[in-house]
Amino acid sequence: MDSILEVVILLRRQTDLELRIVNGDGTAFAMEHELEATRRRLAAHPQALSAVVQTARALRRTPDAVTAQDVLAWGCSG
Repeated sequence: MDSILEVVILLRRQTDLELRIVNGDGTAFAMEHELEATRRRLAAHPQALSAVVQTARALRRTPDAVTAQDVLAWGCSG
């Protein structure tokens, strides 16, 4: 559960950073550095990330719109 919750939080952070970079909000270099760090942290939890992505597909949502409760209710574990 902890890794699923962390992945959900990281996916939302990744989406936020990507949108801020595209919109030109803040310092691009700092945000790109933070985005890369976020992606590395996501890569450290491949099973939980897969569970979130599978749940998102099943619920027809984007991965950043899935909650940890959705993943557990759908039957995926991480």
